[in-house]
Amino acid sequence: MDAMDDEDLALAADYRDNGNPEAIDRLVSKYGRSLLGYLRAATRNAHDAEEVFQDTWLKAMRKIAFFKGGSFKAWLTTIARNCVIDRARRMRPTTSLDRELDEDGTRVVDLMADDAAPRPEAGMVATERAARIREAVAALPEAQREVFLLRVEQEMPFAEIAEMLGIPLNTALGRMHYAVTRLRKELEGI
Repeated sequence: MDAMDDEDLALAADYRDNGNPEAIDRLVSKYGRSLLGYLRAATRNAHDAEEVFQDTWLKAMRKIAFFKGGSFKAWLTTIARNCVIDRARRMRPTTSLDRELDEDGTRVVDLMADDAAPRPEAGMVATERAARIREAVAALPEAQREVFLLRVEQEMPFAEIAEMLGIPLNTALGRMHYAVTRLRKELEGI
């Protein structure tokens, strides 16, 4: 266990034992941004990501007694992943992301917020490139997309990804390899 894991365990214990809200604030400050990035990619919707983000932290606060050490980020991401799955089971898609909303051809997917998207001053080419990348990631098979997002958005080590998903390490590595190969092929020339 490294110093970061020790600090996270101490913060979790402080919240669990003393109800110290500053402990949770520090954990949110530490992991909130990467978690939200993961959720935006996983839900493919900024509004849903915000709701799942809140659900994740509420569940983490209620279940903090179950955190016994190790990687808080992996523990939190497992909760977030389960929240995403639960939400997907409850919600049925009501609109296609490719459906045009108006006569000028604007699609739902074009309106999705993305912190990683370039700023408007970066120009139309960069915006189109970012949209193509998001679409290519969204088009990955679910198992590959999940490993890809956990690795890229959450920066989780493959061993933690494998443990979290309950798959062998080689399977996680293989899924990442296939995802990257497919993305390279899809995005060739952009």
